[in-house]
Amino acid sequence: MLVAICDDEKFFLEELRNILFAYKAERRLHLDVYLYESGEALLADRKNFDMVFLDYQMPGLDGMEVARRLRERNLTCSIVFITAYPEFVFESFEVQPYRFLCKPISPELISDLMTGYIRKQKLLAPITVLTYDGQVVIPSKDILYVEGDGKYCIIRTKDETYHSSKTLAQVHALLPQHCFYRSHKSYVVNLYGVSSFDGAIAKLTNQEVVRIGRSKIPEFKRVYRQFVKDFYVKL
Repeated sequence: MLVAICDDEKFFLEELRNILFAYKAERRLHLDVYLYESGEALLADRKNFDMVFLDYQMPGLDGMEVARRLRERNLTCSIVFITAYPEFVFESFEVQPYRFLCKPISPELISDLMTGYIRKQKLLAPITVLTYDGQVVIPSKDILYVEGDGKYCIIRTKDETYHSSKTLAQVHALLPQHCFYRSHKSYVVNLYGVSSFDGAIAKLTNQEVVRIGRSKIPEFKRVYRQFVKDFYVKL
């Protein structure tokens, strides 16, 4: 597991790193931690981080802009904002933060956060499908949406498009049900990948859009809000 900590306070960087290392030793995890004193330094590193602890207020690029750029690269990176400004919570929805922390932090708080993260990752099992190129294993966390194509379907990830011999319903049944929602007769969307929605359209983090059936709009709003409550925003 790759973790980044980005904060302009060197003392905080070292404090959080030590807490994470203590958690790593206690749970016997494979955990690498990298420290950055600015958003620019973090973005210059092209590592594909699993989790990023990110200060909201920093000189130069602020945390929100850094998060936007990180999210363009990585759909499921868990972004943990460090902020003392609760009003910032609503602005941050577009980058789907995993948690918000206020200084000072405690080992107990980090332990709860990491344990919840590990539990969430276990829900995101990969799926195996048959495509034109043979059998392919696709991490479900990388799938943005699945689109029906007659008797078959198209599986779209951030970087790849797969044509599966399974139907849309069959692939949906393989996917984690807590985050994949049948928004339309022709679409199943990964709620982790939704950045916003308006009427019958859901905008994804890669700027693509998927359709929401008009009869499903009220249910989609309810399901998405509950998803955010359960898997994202916790102060």
